[in-house]
Amino acid sequence: MRTSMLGEIPLADIHIPEGRAPRTLVRNILARGLIEPVVLRLAEDGSGGFEPVAGRRRLQALLEMGCKSVVALVRVENDGQSPADITLSENLVRSRNLLSEVQAYREMRQSGRSLEDIQKELGIFKRDLKTLDVLSDMSLRTESALADGLLSPSGAKVLAKLPVEAQDAYFTQSDSEKYTLDSVKAWRMSYLFQPDQMSFLLEIPLH
Repeated sequence: MRTSMLGEIPLADIHIPEGRAPRTLVRNILARGLIEPVVLRLAEDGSGGFEPVAGRRRLQALLEMGCKSVVALVRVENDGQSPADITLSENLVRSRNLLSEVQAYREMRQSGRSLEDIQKELGIFKRDLKTLDVLSDMSLRTESALADGLLSPSGAKVLAKLPVEAQDAYFTQSDSEKYTLDSVKAWRMSYLFQPDQMSFLLEIPLH
């Protein structure tokens, strides 16, 4: 059985990965506070500290702001399950944080900001900037599935590389309410290699 405890945890007791939080996230926390608690688990190194499951960037932002503690949801494993087993609620937190960055990216691109300026403003790596660029092409239906935790960020990234109508068609043809990465990849392949698009292969000599 896995239980959860909500409490105030000193930042010094949390193993926060090195990195610079996105500037938009810092501004949001300064203006609105920390709306959703970060999710922690006991550190696997036996130090007695904690490590983040969801909310790494929020922790980095709080550290930059000089905060000393954070209200966090601590997952306690007592049935032998791996702490890497992420629950739906934790995935929702991650997806919503990602969506806020995608929206910030869209707004900055629309305002004419260069990719270099956006990277500096958000405080992210180039690979993360490329991910935001791809996700900015999500259809409303893809974005909604990501926000609701029904679609993983990886699945959304695969779908976002397709035209909007192809993205929406995936949800129409799917029989499941949970959209797996494998099913998204299969749909993308079926779209890219439709029979009428592969007819040219019939004209290639076999000898």
